Amino acid sequence: MLEMRPVYTSYEREEYLKPFGLVPEDGKTVICARYPDKFVGAAYLSQENESAEILLLSLIDGYENDTDLFLLGKAALNFLDLHGAKAVFFPDAPESLAKRLGFTKGENGVYTLSLNNYFNHEH
Repeated sequence: MLEMRPVYTSYEREEYLKPFGLVPEDGKTVICARYPDKFVGAAYLSQENESAEILLLSLIDGYENDTDLFLLGKAALNFLDLHGAKAVFFPDAPESLAKRLGFTKGENGVYTLSLNNYFNHEH
């Protein structure tokens, strides 16, 4: 079964971002997606007050599963919602994923999403 959870130790944060060429920064959240036998993807999030940004939402190279990527996106949004975010920005979003998650493209070309009532029966 796919498990998604935030990771807090420096070692885990580094290991889960390494496949994407990123080094974790203080104050940013890493969420891993893994099956019991393998790591499959990560989300990297930044939040300041009620504003948040998805810096990375990706599966590892060689692993393609639209459902797992969508679920990782939902887990990231749920984490942000539970931590008080109201507006989420996703600058490098793949269009199809952004639309499936409910983002809309702003005038500046950045995908945005309001988390107000996001996790109710309509989404």
